[in-house]
Amino acid sequence: MHRTTRRAATLCAATAVAALCGTVPAQAADGPTTPAATDYTAAQQVLRSGKVHDTVTRFLTAVAGHTPDGGADGGTAGAPPSPAQAPAAAPGFDLKKPVPFYELSPEFVAGRTEATAGAALRLSYLASRVSAANGRQAAVLLAPEQGGRAWQLAGIRDGDADISAAERGTDQAQTFMEPQIHGWYRLTGSGSVEPLNKEARTALQGKPRVPLAAYQQLVAKRYGDKLPGSAYDRKGLAGGYALAEEQAASAPSRSWLPAASGAAALAVSGAAVLHLRRRRRSA
Repeated sequence: MHRTTRRAATLCAATAVAALCGTVPAQAADGPTTPAATDYTAAQQVLRSGKVHDTVTRFLTAVAGHTPDGGADGGTAGAPPSPAQAPAAAPGFDLKKPVPFYELSPEFVAGRTEATAGAALRLSYLASRVSAANGRQAAVLLAPEQGGRAWQLAGIRDGDADISAAERGTDQAQTFMEPQIHGWYRLTGSGSVEPLNKEARTALQGKPRVPLAAYQQLVAKRYGDKLPGSAYDRKGLAGGYALAEEQAASAPSRSWLPAASGAAALAVSGAAVLHLRRRRRSA
C-alpha cells in the first residue's frame, strides 16, 4: 500500500516537473540555457507589435539616405544625406524567425566557473533578421524582461554580420559573440571553440579551433580584471578592448538604434552598448 502511494507521488512529481520545464528556457546537459517554445511564441508577438514596426520604420528611414560602403562588419555606413535632400521614405520590410544570441558569461571570463558550455555562455537576446525591400539588412534584438517570462525590444543592429553568425548556431553547436573585439565563434558539442570571422581568427592566433578550457584562459587574461565592478571599470575605462592598436584604429563602426532613442543614436559603438547593458543587468 505504501509502495503504491510512493509510486503515485513520484509520478505526480515527475509530471509537475515536466509541466514546469515547458514554461522556462531549457538547458541540456552541459549546455547553455536555450529558449523554450514559449519564448519564441512570446518573441513573435513582440515582433508583430506596433512598437517594433514603428521602431524599425524609424531606423530604416534614418539610414535610407546613407551611402553603403560595404563595411567590414557586413553593415552599411556612409555620410548622411545633405540638408537639401528630402528624407527618404522607409522601405517595406520583413522580420524573420528569431534566433538565440549568446554572449560570454562574466563568471566564465573571470575564471570562477569550470570550462563547460553551460557555464561559458548565456542567452542575452533573441534576434530577428530585418530584410528590407531595398536590400538593407539589420537585426532586431529582444531582451528578456525581469523575471525572464517575457521579451522586450532592446534595439536594432545595422548590417547582417551579427545576425548571420547567430543564425549559424544550433542546439548542439552554439554561436556566440565576444563583443569587445566583435569576434564570433562556434562552440561545438565536443567542447571546441572555432572562429567564424577575421576578428575571432586573430584572437585565436590563426588556430582553426581551441579547447574551451584554453579559450577561457585567453579571455580571462584579456578581460578578467576588466569586468563590471573592477578597478578598470570604476576608472571609466571599460567599454571596449582591442588586441592591438592597429586593430582598434581600423575597427568598423557599429550602428545601433536603442529602443528608447532616436536617429541620433546611430553612431553608438556596439561593444559599448553591450557593455552598458551588462552593467545594468548586474546592478
